[in-house]
Amino acid sequence: MATDNVCGVPMGGEPGEAPTLMIGTIFYDGHDIVKDQLKGAFDKSKAKDLIDLQAHWSEVTGLPCCLDVVASTEQAMENYLEFVVDEFDGPIMVDGSDAKVKMAGMRYLASKKLSDKVIYNSVSQETTDLELETIQECGVKVVIALVMNSLDFSAEGKMKLVTDENGPVTRAKKYGVEKILIDPGVIDLPSIGTVKEVMEKVGKLGYLTGSGVHNALSNWKGLKTKIGKDFKPAAKAVVNALSTAWSGDFVLYGPISDAPIVFPAVAMVDAILAQTRLEKGEAPDMSHPLFKIA
Repeated sequence: MATDNVCGVPMGGEPGEAPTLMIGTIFYDGHDIVKDQLKGAFDKSKAKDLIDLQAHWSEVTGLPCCLDVVASTEQAMENYLEFVVDEFDGPIMVDGSDAKVKMAGMRYLASKKLSDKVIYNSVSQETTDLELETIQECGVKVVIALVMNSLDFSAEGKMKLVTDENGPVTRAKKYGVEKILIDPGVIDLPSIGTVKEVMEKVGKLGYLTGSGVHNALSNWKGLKTKIGKDFKPAAKAVVNALSTAWSGDFVLYGPISDAPIVFPAVAMVDAILAQTRLEKGEAPDMSHPLFKIA
């Protein structure tokens, strides 16, 4: 698969070719920088520090980054985005508690003529025609497709949502979406194995793929009781790097504050994969993690 340009970021290609897109989440439910979830009031100084933190690790490692902006209300979404567009010039993932909130986010960014920076998170089995119509009206061309089948959690069940005529992937294409990033959906540790299989299959179909593998940790009850809390940073590094090791193109790594833990781990895997290409005479760009962290 050839590399593709997604919101200004090179993605895809052969393993080790384009660096992994790192997506950190901000303003999520329970985020301590948020003062009022409904109004979207937050500590701007701390928010800027976090955005700068991710940008710093992006520069250090050579991994491009994206902001996953999560909101609970339409007002909150607009307040967050008004701040974010002044502090960050990379891809912005519009995320939220329901479709109305996310549609408000798309409309706001479209009004600022920034639709080309939007990644909509996400289309799924539950996505309505109104959502898809709004995606089309706002000129959004990139979406995450969450392929989680509520009746069938197997790899086969997930693949049906990728290929089915009435699945979210096909429906999104009908509304002008040009680039679909497939997220197989991780809910717990056992599901990670299924996600690996799906990522391999959708990659062969030419789709960009990745996942929020960190979700498995929140449901891992034995992490603290059986292994101890000191292992958690290592666990975050390992599970997020798995996606890249499986030839994933993006990582939804969770809270943006985890950037110092996750970026080096993923960069290391990207560098290893790129080295195998280098030995075949296929050198990556000098901004690649292979040269940044070597």
